Amino acid sequence: MINFQMLDDRGNTAAYLLYALTRIRSIARNSNISQEDLKQAARTTRIDLGHPKEWKLAKCILRLPEVILRCLDDLLLHTLCEYLYELSNTFTEFYDSCYCIEKDKATGAIVKVNMSRLLLCEATANVIATGFHVLGINPLEKM
Repeated sequence: MINFQMLDDRGNTAAYLLYALTRIRSIARNSNISQEDLKQAARTTRIDLGHPKEWKLAKCILRLPEVILRCLDDLLLHTLCEYLYELSNTFTEFYDSCYCIEKDKATGAIVKVNMSRLLLCEATANVIATGFHVLGINPLEKM
């Protein structure tokens, strides 16, 4: 019997987390900045945490090692799943409050890319992808 609740793309489900990751990865694709340029920016760009939601997201990202260690101590992988869900929700709060890519309303052309925020997006995506790797889940590029 299929549990359709587990396939829901809302709430604390694998489908929701997969959707969150693909949505975050699409932000970088929509910025028209290559992965190589993002890697270079990660080495040279100072991350500005001036907005409270940026700060909250950064603190959540930095909790990954603590969560992994707790999973190793307790042997309870659901702790990692709960963390990934929390991170996805924290990212949504950040994205709703902080623009990453500014577009011209008339033409849709990119006017400005906030590289610091784009790097926070990439860091979030990398943490979620790392969590998926630990859980044995293959992430999707598009959904």
